[in-house]
Amino acid sequence: MLLLALLTILAWAAPTLGDVRVFSGQHHARILVTFSGGLPDATAEFRPAVGALPARGVVSLPGCALDASGPRTIDVSENGVLALEITATDPVTLVVHLEEARTPVVTRLRDVALLIDLGSEGEAPDPELPSADQLLAWVDGVSLVRAAGGPPKERTVVVVDAGHGGFDHGAIGLHGTREADIALEIARRTAAAMKSRLGIDVILTRDGDYFVTLQERAAIANRNDADLFLSIHANAAPGPTAWGIETYSLDTASDAGAARVARRENAIVRESEGETDPLLSKMLVTGTNMLSRQLAGEVQASTVKSLQGMYGPPAIRNLGAKTALFYVLVSTRMPAILYECHFLTNADDEARARTPAFQSATAEAIVDAVGEWLAHRGTGP
Repeated sequence: MLLLALLTILAWAAPTLGDVRVFSGQHHARILVTFSGGLPDATAEFRPAVGALPARGVVSLPGCALDASGPRTIDVSENGVLALEITATDPVTLVVHLEEARTPVVTRLRDVALLIDLGSEGEAPDPELPSADQLLAWVDGVSLVRAAGGPPKERTVVVVDAGHGGFDHGAIGLHGTREADIALEIARRTAAAMKSRLGIDVILTRDGDYFVTLQERAAIANRNDADLFLSIHANAAPGPTAWGIETYSLDTASDAGAARVARRENAIVRESEGETDPLLSKMLVTGTNMLSRQLAGEVQASTVKSLQGMYGPPAIRNLGAKTALFYVLVSTRMPAILYECHFLTNADDEARARTPAFQSATAEAIVDAVGEWLAHRGTGP
């Protein structure tokens, strides 16, 4: 019994592999691997090509566990790096498939990440790739733009994105309510409350009923080196029975419903812009997933608590904080979330979402959560 308890404690305390990010340059690649629960020991070696099997850089992580995403393969196909494979064998192993000989070198970044460098023999490191200090700052929540040496900001910047607009009306409610209109009303109230209560700079991606591409929405946040990106939407479902509130951060879909919502919100890319951004399929994204998940959880909890206090718990359904591959979140370089205020395809949800009281209460609750989140990071006003 004592042995079983000891094994349980050891398993619980095992370092867990989380996010993996690949940065490929000329004759040089850097792979950032984040962990929770400390760092595992790591051994690295180069294995030459054998038959149809390409050359490989192999990093073994004994005593390591995988997060919920489990084993996976990241297709890279850039600058001599073919793919990165994460296996669930004992030990957990990262295998980088290569076009040429490159020996992996592993560096520990505090107790939160490993940095794997793969450089071609005789070639200088690529100066365009982010440095170890920049990547460590990124893990801590600083954007790569700011970490790269831009002038320090005097004030916090938040981008509030009202979903859809113009010819892209988004979801249509049972009584004709347009998602674009609800999103804009809540976004305007959120921006005003942030400015007055938090004293921070707020940028709206749109402040009227006009169309803005998903690429441009993300570009607005990136150009202004925003501290966070908040996209506001209203939900929809094939039938009238779905109802409630949910908040998303970027990752693979957490359930079938999350995948459905992402398909609907991403549809405008397929229709008007084309799926030209390889980041969506490769998941080679810049961003801070852990911070985004934390923010999504705080916004979800704050809005549900506030609205349940206003309308009563039976009237407000908490669908939780979820993850999905939203195009607009993929392209941002800072913590980013997407908030779905209500289902316009449900009569009760639609009726509430149309009212100024609901819109104002939602905005104030979002600002409460954002204020707490900024304070925890030490970047608040």
